[in-house]
Amino acid sequence: MRNRISCSAQELSQLDADMLQSVVGGTVFEEGHQYFSAQRVKILEADQTQIMAEVNGVYGMYTQIIKLRAGTLSTRCSCPSNEQPFCRHCVAVLLHQFHNGSSLKPGPKEDPKDPASPPSDPRIRTAEPYADESEGAGDLNFWEAILFIDWVQKAAGLLGKEATLPPVPGSMGGVAREWVGMVERLNSQCMEGEEDRIDALRSLQSAEGMIDRLTKELEALKMESEVAQQNCRVLEKKVKQLQDALAEITETPS
Repeated sequence: MRNRISCSAQELSQLDADMLQSVVGGTVFEEGHQYFSAQRVKILEADQTQIMAEVNGVYGMYTQIIKLRAGTLSTRCSCPSNEQPFCRHCVAVLLHQFHNGSSLKPGPKEDPKDPASPPSDPRIRTAEPYADESEGAGDLNFWEAILFIDWVQKAAGLLGKEATLPPVPGSMGGVAREWVGMVERLNSQCMEGEEDRIDALRSLQSAEGMIDRLTKELEALKMESEVAQQNCRVLEKKVKQLQDALAEITETPS
């Protein structure tokens, strides 16, 4: 689900609880607040104008991409919800960013003397683990592998075509869930790029249609102007004839 609304804030961390509640309404806000309070939000990447996150929903893991650019707040979630103007999962992410955005743990400091150290990027924040994420999540057991393979087979035909992938089984955890999240993020990025391309194409087609209409209107006005000029010349001739006739009558002796 993807939505765009106008926004006066300059940074995502300025979207406080009252502002969010006034936009989405009480019910959606309360659901999002519950997800936030239950620590179901996991920030993957974040800066002042963009967040990529995951929310552990009731029926599985959902991926969110939220951007604030040029006075427009763009939200995208892999959930099937039709909540407007954006869903409870995006509310939970924005609440998390408002309360914790400035206190996210920084990544490891790079050693300028070590050429192997990767360049630091202040836009990327360290991801926070879920409250119920257990240690040793890197171990993949047989049952999780079976669940993941089954999920991938269902999702394969939807990748790059549908924003919402099959729900993740609640019993899937550990590294298998991380793999699912990675697939969902890649699919979201692919869909976002495709939708941006479609939006740009629609805008171009709309502009071309407007130019075509204006061109036709200009041609019609040009024709009307030429007709008006012709009528004006005819009137000028009639006026001249009347003036000449009046002059002759004036000069005729009584």
